[in-house]
Amino acid sequence: MAVDIAFISPEGTRIDVSGRLAGRQGIVLAAGQVQNIYGAPISQEWKRAARERGGRFKSQSFPMRDMAIGVHLFGDEHPEGIEYLESMMDHCFPSEPDEWDQDWEPGRIVIKSKNAVRRLFAMRYDGDDFEPDFDPHVDDYENPILKLRSGQPFWEARPVVTAWETDGTSGSGFIEVSNPTPVLMFQSWRLTLGTWSIPDPSWVGRKGKRVPGGEYGDRTVPLLPIEPVHGGARINYDPMRLMLESWSGTNLLGENGGRDFFMHKIPPFTPPTMLPISVTGAPAGVGARAELHQPRLWLKPWGGEWR
Repeated sequence: MAVDIAFISPEGTRIDVSGRLAGRQGIVLAAGQVQNIYGAPISQEWKRAARERGGRFKSQSFPMRDMAIGVHLFGDEHPEGIEYLESMMDHCFPSEPDEWDQDWEPGRIVIKSKNAVRRLFAMRYDGDDFEPDFDPHVDDYENPILKLRSGQPFWEARPVVTAWETDGTSGSGFIEVSNPTPVLMFQSWRLTLGTWSIPDPSWVGRKGKRVPGGEYGDRTVPLLPIEPVHGGARINYDPMRLMLESWSGTNLLGENGGRDFFMHKIPPFTPPTMLPISVTGAPAGVGARAELHQPRLWLKPWGGEWR
């Protein structure tokens, strides 16, 4: 099976550039002109004492991903010609967000392999490299090299959402969490009205065998009541977002009475694990529901699972 690669614009226009449907819109990837599309960039910091032999690992981070992607535009293979194809590429990867479109998101590269479908969002950060030795309108052909940047450098698969709910005003049970990826997971919660106790354990164990354990292995975080004025609540482990907020985006961390913060993200290669959850004070006749949103981020467009 060939790997299928497509570009999809913010408005949803699809361009098949490699694989079984490549070229049906007159655009294909240029062999030998695709850089930094595979693995996510890695930045490491090491330390070394004055008389130390060698050095020691200190930390690792993932910077923005910059790519150079060459494409062939064949105007004679599209009824609108070369100018239309060039415009398609401009609209597919704009250089700035559309501030008037509330649902806007960047263009994306989607790769479908035998066992995975993953996407990478990208925007232009510089003008195309294009210095033709001919008139594109005469030859009906261009070979620009797109300068693209992914602020979030990982390949994304479809997120997993698990849920727990009760029909009564109170209840307790378990909710499943897992992380098969090589990337630390920033999970998030969506909670309806009620007074919740949310699991937040620390983790221990080898790859593929992680379990709640260590100093905070049975840790839970009790929340103050989520009231109708809040609509509901979100808990975000992503440090670039509010940790606890209402569904309308109001910061609820102060309203939570200075209680414990949420601490423990889900490690890479964590197998499916059931965590305890409970609620009281849910609306009578309605009950309560908790959703655990688990992003799936990968270093590469395929593979990476723990075997």
